[in-house]
Parts: sequence; structure tokens; C-alpha cells
Amino acid sequence: MIAARLFFYVSAISICFVSCQPEKEEQPNVLFIAVDDLRTELGCYGNTQIKSPNIDKLASEGLAFNRAYCQQPICMASRASLMSGLRPDTLQIYNCLSLEEDAPGILTIDQHFENNGYKIWAAGKIYHHGTDYEVQFGDAYHTVKTEQIGRGYLSEDAIKIVKEYEEWYQKNRNQSGGGRGPAFEWPDVPDNAYEDGKMTDMAIKKLADFKSADGPFFMAVGYKKPHLPFNAPKKYWELYDAGEIDAADNPYHPENVSRFFNYNFGELRNYSGIPKGATAFNDTLNKTLKHGYYACISYIDAQIGRLLDGLKENGLEKNTIVILWGDHGWKLGEHGMWCKHTQFHIDNHVPLLLKVPGQTAAKTDALVEFVDIFPSLCELAGLEKPGHLQGTSFAPLVQTPDKKWKEAALSYWPVSNRTDPEKVVMGYTVQTDRYRYTEWIRKSTGELLARDLFDHHTDPQENNSIANDPENEELMQNLSRLLNKGKGWKGITTRLKEKS
Repeated sequence: MIAARLFFYVSAISICFVSCQPEKEEQPNVLFIAVDDLRTELGCYGNTQIKSPNIDKLASEGLAFNRAYCQQPICMASRASLMSGLRPDTLQIYNCLSLEEDAPGILTIDQHFENNGYKIWAAGKIYHHGTDYEVQFGDAYHTVKTEQIGRGYLSEDAIKIVKEYEEWYQKNRNQSGGGRGPAFEWPDVPDNAYEDGKMTDMAIKKLADFKSADGPFFMAVGYKKPHLPFNAPKKYWELYDAGEIDAADNPYHPENVSRFFNYNFGELRNYSGIPKGATAFNDTLNKTLKHGYYACISYIDAQIGRLLDGLKENGLEKNTIVILWGDHGWKLGEHGMWCKHTQFHIDNHVPLLLKVPGQTAAKTDALVEFVDIFPSLCELAGLEKPGHLQGTSFAPLVQTPDKKWKEAALSYWPVSNRTDPEKVVMGYTVQTDRYRYTEWIRKSTGELLARDLFDHHTDPQENNSIANDPENEELMQNLSRLLNKGKGWKGITTRLKEKS
């Protein structure tokens, strides 16, 4: 029923926009770059250890968003929200469900551009499921084949472990090991031995085709690293000395937080060689993991550099909008945790870079959200915005990066049981200029179970929740009204329009 109602709602609002826009001269192309599990661990965001020269160059030529937030810190739910322009509560997608199977009929950003005369082309991880690629892109979606085994392993030692792990899983858990092996490897191989490198080769060749084609294009390129396992060619590991990489300086659980922030990062613990249960990691493992994450970022940075060079060499740079985003944040030992999957700021804060032809390079501290990307690209490309969108175009920030903007951004995270509606506890979070406030609500009844509050002026790392301080009660009541059980975005959007 949810899917049927949603289909009717979106279709009714959006149908008038399909293929009904007049053809425009010199419509800009769009290069849409997604990077899996990339947090703001980049030179352009202030990290002095990371080597990301190509992404940093893109940031220096366009608009860098310092305070961009995903709607949900998990791959598919975040991507479903971004690609549809709808918030998680509207989609009812809170985990790695398929967009097409669980919310069919949604007009997505790639479909909207195709309906308006754009030639679409996609490769890599844009969505999360084969069904979505088939429906969204059809023959315009492309895959590459390499010698990788399991979850992307090339070294003999790793492949041996993958096979052993699979046997162990079958014997002890009666299920597949999912192609897992070690959490990292560094074989001495060329960039295109891995899928991300070979995909970049293919995308560059397609740019040469677009050079001589009529009409604008929408190219979506989705990089899988730095998602686990941290596998990258040896030369990128050699860019770093693990002994010199700074470990997280708050490797402990925050004080006074609700139990809903507890997390055992099973995503990482499922890999071979990683301590199981609640066993803490030693310093060597912590640094090796962070080393691997950094190596993967530098590997992907090199691929993005090649892709952007291809754009320029084919004479397409001056009429192409480039947007780069990481689908959510990630923990690298902060709070004694790893991976995403919590409502901490570090899980929801994301890199977002935008380069528009003719713009002046700048940075902005405006609060923006992933649901804002769909309407923004429409406005920047001169397309009508579909009526179902629940975000706000940040196109005005291209010309006026210090423009007064949203008073808050919202994030969502379900815990306890994300598949049983009766047991789901939803974490609704509002991020303002100063505070990050979360309400944990039993989704089936609306009962408020817990609250968390962090003051980013005095506690930017979120090491102490101050929700239990009586003096903050009035503040939390005000933030609660702004949040409004996840529906506060409606009022925020209305007030923003009134200011314009």
C-alpha cells in the first residue's frame, strides 16, 4: 500500500514535467560523481595528512560545501533519498532496500534529465541493486570485468582467505561469507586491475563519444572505494607511513549519551582478521585500517583526476556541471567505533563539491542536504523542477555563497529493528548552526524514548550529550519544534522561501 500511494503521489505531481520542456540551446552537461563511504577526509576540508590533489583542485575551482548532510547514514537509503529528492519517511526506505521494488514509480534525477533530452550514461555504484540499475538506466548502465575475486581481492593471500572464510561460514553459520576476506590488501597492480580504475578508463572513452554527439549528456560515475575492504594498489599505500597517521583523538564512548548510540560496527567485524564480539582493536590494527582508508581515498582521487582530465581534453569542461558527493560519513575510530550507522555528526556530515561553468570559486557554510541536489541540478541546467521534490535548490549559493540559508538540516536513523515496523525506534536529528539534537521515537506509537543534545561550539567532537542538563530544557523544546518528528523540513523550507 505504501508503494502504491507513493507511486500515485509522485506520478500525479510529476507527470506534467515529462518531456514537455522546450529544447534549450547549449544546455550544460552533467558529470555526476558518487564516492562510496567518503567522509570529509580530504585536503579541501582541512585534513593535512590526506593526499587528494585532484578532488582538492575541483574544490578550488568550484563551490565547496562545508556543511552538507546526508538524509541517512547508510548506502542505499541515502542514495534513494538523493536520487528521488524525497526524504526517508516519505520513501519508507531505511536500509538497503531497492528503490524500484519498495517505492516503484518514483521519478528520479537521471530519469528526469533523460526525459528532458539528455543522453544518460552510468557506471559503478549509483544505486545498490541490479533491479534499480535496470529500471533507471537500462542499456545506458555499464559494468566492467576484472580478475577480482569476492569483494574485490587480487592478491593470492587474500583470495585464499576468501575461500577459507566461505568454507567457515558455510560450516558454522550455514550461510555465505559474502565474498569477504581480509579488511585490506595492497597488491602491486595497475590502477585498472581494480574495478574503479577500469571503470574510469571506460568513462573517459565515453567522454570522447560525447564530444561529437548532439545534445547534452548526464554521466553518472559511482566509485566503490573507500568502502570496505580497503583494497588499493600498492603505490597508494606507499603514499603514507602508518606510524605517522593520526589516530582518532576521542577513541572513547561519549558521556551521557542514550543507548541508541551504542554500535558494535559489525560491518567491519565480519571481515577476516578483525576481532569479533566487543573486543577492542589494538593500536596497530587501528592505524592499519586508517592507512587503508587513506590509500583508497588517494586511489579514487587519482581516478577522479583522470576523469576530469578526460572531460577537459575532449573540450567538454566549459559546458559541464560537475558535482561530487560521498553518500554518508564514516567513523575512523572516533568514539571507539568504526563505519557509519549512527546519528553522530561524523556519520552524516558529507563532502559535496559543485563546479558550474563560469562560476567564481568559493566555499559556503550554508546548511544543505542531499535532497537539495535534485532541485539544484534542475535549476542549474535550466530544467523545470518536478513537483514532488522535498529539498530546496541551493543554486543561489553559486553566485552568493554567504547568502542567508536554511536554519537546519535533518537526518534520520532507525535502530532496534529496521525491518519490523512495530519495533523500529527512529532517530530524528536536527542540525543547526550550533546544536545537534536527536529524538529517539518509537515509530509505531510516537512515544519519545530518549533525547541527545550536542553543543558544537563547546563540544565539536560530540563527546558529551547535554540533554540531561535541566538548563537545556527550553532549548530542546525549541529544537524539538524545529525537528517536529522529522517533518520540520516543511517549515524550514517555507521560512527559507519567505526570506528570498
